[in-house]
Amino acid sequence: MKTNFYFLSVRVALIAFCCFITADVYAQTRKERKSRTLEQSKDSWDSKETLVDSLQLDSLGLDSAEQSLIPLPTRLGKGEISLNMDSAITSLYIEAADKETVLNGYRIQIYFGDLESARAVRAKCRKQLNHDRIYLESISPNYSVALGDYRDRWEAELALSSLKRKYRDALIIPAEIKMPDLK
Repeated sequence: MKTNFYFLSVRVALIAFCCFITADVYAQTRKERKSRTLEQSKDSWDSKETLVDSLQLDSLGLDSAEQSLIPLPTRLGKGEISLNMDSAITSLYIEAADKETVLNGYRIQIYFGDLESARAVRAKCRKQLNHDRIYLESISPNYSVALGDYRDRWEAELALSSLKRKYRDALIIPAEIKMPDLK
């Protein structure tokens, strides 16, 4: 009984496979006939517009470089774009724009002590080094003067070697740094 069932199912599968193959071959020959008739009639037509209007047979017969089925817009002048967003999205966008992006990086600490001395060291450092990123941070009850925003330890080590001559107590500290300017 099982062998009879298997034999019958194999037979049905073979017949279905043959039907699919014949339908595929029939569709391909029909498509070739349509493209041949389109090419023959293409020669006899006077204008491209009739070719586009009568393109019911096969859209692959038309060369896209010659004629466009969809009319493309032409630029007439300057335009305006209006962007409409929900107020919640707008407020999130404004909050994100106001926040400064920070990274985990390194700074070089050149002084640690009282506030007046820290301000004097920062002013002296600005004059001598002409460095734009000098930070005065409060670490209660003292203050720290640190400079630079270095993304990795190697960058900080290179800068520290040149600063060691002027500031003997300088050391590298991990810190949250501002995004460095792209060069």
